[in-house]
Amino acid sequence: MPSANHAFIKLYLSVLTAMKIKFYVPILSSILFLASCEKIIEFEGEITNPKITVNAVATPDTVFVAGISRELFFMDVIPEKGWESLYPDFVLEDAEATITVNGREMYTMQYNPENLNYVSTYIPAEGDEILMNVSAPDLEPVQSRVVVPVKGELEILKKEVLYSENYIVFDDWMDIAALDTIMRITAKITDPPGESNHYRLKVRSIGYYLDTSSGDDGYHMSDVFSSADVIFKDERLVKRYWGWPAGFSNVFDDHLFDGKEYTFTIESRMRWGTDQHVVVELQSITRELYNYLKSVMLYRITDQDSYTESIQIYSNVNGGYGILGALNGAKHILYFNP
Repeated sequence: MPSANHAFIKLYLSVLTAMKIKFYVPILSSILFLASCEKIIEFEGEITNPKITVNAVATPDTVFVAGISRELFFMDVIPEKGWESLYPDFVLEDAEATITVNGREMYTMQYNPENLNYVSTYIPAEGDEILMNVSAPDLEPVQSRVVVPVKGELEILKKEVLYSENYIVFDDWMDIAALDTIMRITAKITDPPGESNHYRLKVRSIGYYLDTSSGDDGYHMSDVFSSADVIFKDERLVKRYWGWPAGFSNVFDDHLFDGKEYTFTIESRMRWGTDQHVVVELQSITRELYNYLKSVMLYRITDQDSYTESIQIYSNVNGGYGILGALNGAKHILYFNP
């Protein structure tokens, strides 16, 4: 019995003959090429020894913790298992991790099997210099250093609650808890002079809900906000991502307002529920964390595209992978209802 491809080719040739147009014949070869089966290519590259991966962010007034695992090679990925279920297999339970603060105090971190991380008794403070050393059996030791930044200054100048037609995006993200009300916030950053500063603005809209029929309760939350201000523009982000529009980034530096005051406007949408409010937090972040976050933003819009160049995730862990960053934030809570 003729195959579907054979029938298609026969029909295609009969049309070409009837029309006597030889110009289109090369298209047939293209169709046959595209219809060919995929070919599996064996990996013949070098499989290097795994390295230690460290992920930690130092935050003032919060106990310092770190995730420590071994490198996950791409051939170790199991398609049937998600990252959350795969990660425990690569956590290093027998690592030795220490942090030295300001070249003086040393803290030994202890493994916490419940949370799969390492915990210290150290609480970071603004201006602290942190040196982290990690070693594990059969793996090369790694080291990283970071300084906790000075807290950025953010002032809320104006708050407006306005009607805005509700919306739901169906392509990659559905905001089922969004309402037809927004909060328009005008704020001002005061940037310290004489240094390069990096920031992340977090704007989280929150609404509390209670299901009386089942007794379940919780919060509807969204970190997605919008703004037309130039400081949030990043032309490298050519695709939208889960509610974030293309070309928008909440991670930025001070090259447009170094050492000056800068005023901007943002909008956040109300969530369904009660106790509806918005938490605005300006985080001063280290240059290392800035570079890491930017590379992750690029990666998350290209990791499924076979035709783009690979994205190198930034790391400041010497001898390994991951990030040791630091941030220092100031929060403002704004309510939709007075």
